[in-house]
Amino acid sequence: MLHKMMLSSKREDLGLSPSDDMPTRLQQDADAVSGISGKGLDCSLQLGDMGIFTKRCSEELPDMDQHKFFRGNHDNPALCRMHHNYLGDWGYHSKNDMFWVSGGYSIDRHTRTIGIDWWEDEELSTGVLMDVLQYYADVKPKIMITHECPSVIKESALSNPGKRNITSRTELALQAMYEVHQPELWVYGHHHQKVDKVMGKTRFIGLNEMKWGPLKECMFEIPGLTWDGV
Repeated sequence: MLHKMMLSSKREDLGLSPSDDMPTRLQQDADAVSGISGKGLDCSLQLGDMGIFTKRCSEELPDMDQHKFFRGNHDNPALCRMHHNYLGDWGYHSKNDMFWVSGGYSIDRHTRTIGIDWWEDEELSTGVLMDVLQYYADVKPKIMITHECPSVIKESALSNPGKRNITSRTELALQAMYEVHQPELWVYGHHHQKVDKVMGKTRFIGLNEMKWGPLKECMFEIPGLTWDGV
């Protein structure tokens, strides 16, 4: 039996600094899940905050066709887009009936340095998000995968109270998508705690970050997940 996994990982929170010496995480995370769960990880998606700050970080991430990622708010957007494993800023995969949206808002941006560990385009632009909303409304996916989450689940998702009074344009756009169409499943990262809650017609899964674990809270299995055709 093939086991399909989805992972959430935040490299900078694994006791590593955002430097040129930061080791790659994609293979290590896959190996960790396989070793602890006893399941072969033949297909995965990591939900942003990969810790891709420099070209060296990006180059150290190996080409692995069945292990994809998209960016969170703590990744260099330009470098992510250049990598073979990058799924894209947003899109829809018809075989999985899965839609995804990357990016998010950094509440600690005042402590970061632009171009070093923070980027002005960490969120998709308003214009792009409007296009995303229209396409989402057209395809009405069964599965939604995002870094941030919509407002409807935010109170249950929060682990950092500092995020409570900040509503990003990404959050607003995701909420608009939820109001247009409630998918069967919505998986997100960003808030870094495990959530499993049904709201309306949607089961929301929030994933913990791998620094804090336990690992079972940092992954969620989607049977049949495949990147064929991507």
